[in-house]
Amino acid sequence: MANLRVIHIGTIVTGDIDAPLAEGDTVVIRDGTIAYVGDEAGAPPVDGETTIDAAAATLIPGLIDSHVHPVTGDFSPRQRILDFIESCMHGGVTSIIPAREPHVAGRPRDRVGTEALAILAAKAFSNARPAGVKVIAGAVILEHGLTEADFDEMAEAGVQLVGEIGLSAVCTPEEAGPMVRWAQARGMRVAMHTGGVSIPGSNAIRADLVCAIQPDVASHVNGGPTRLPLPDVARILHDTDAFVEIVQCGNTLAA
Repeated sequence: MANLRVIHIGTIVTGDIDAPLAEGDTVVIRDGTIAYVGDEAGAPPVDGETTIDAAAATLIPGLIDSHVHPVTGDFSPRQRILDFIESCMHGGVTSIIPAREPHVAGRPRDRVGTEALAILAAKAFSNARPAGVKVIAGAVILEHGLTEADFDEMAEAGVQLVGEIGLSAVCTPEEAGPMVRWAQARGMRVAMHTGGVSIPGSNAIRADLVCAIQPDVASHVNGGPTRLPLPDVARILHDTDAFVEIVQCGNTLAA
């Protein structure tokens, strides 16, 4: 809904830790953007708007799930799941961030196929939002042979993410390090698996490797499947600038 008025809101949660609640009982959306938050009496009119009576319910910003493994559209063939993104939306999640590019059967591991798959995912999800959910897809998995020019092409095509380091054979500082710097120089966010092996062919990751590679996100430090020892978590917090991702109740938090 591009133009929307929500009235009779009980509590408006802002998402701003310094000012968590907003005064008022009305929110107006114009052309898909919040145009007004305040009392109903002062709300501006909007042409062609839809009005929703919140009946004193609490209004919060859409949640972001920062660690999801979508494949294509709202379908995951590995788990044979349909409409799981829509289910996330019904739980309040309006944006999801994949932790790797589509885990399709026969996922290519050569340079050309790896780059092509990441670009395909980024472009496909930019054209289609399952159930209205924003999916920032195209998290490229680092594979042997990727060049700096490949990162130029991916960034230009809309790829914003590097999938969890440790899910492929490229996970040493000598091999992954240069690719991570190429990605970060182009504004890509780099995630790294931590803990025990998650799928066949992946790698167990401890703090020494995270500190050597310096990703932007240390994934699921409290388990995924096996948590890091607490001294490892403390070392990552102390010796890197990475966000630490904590899995909670099926969704994820970043600290």
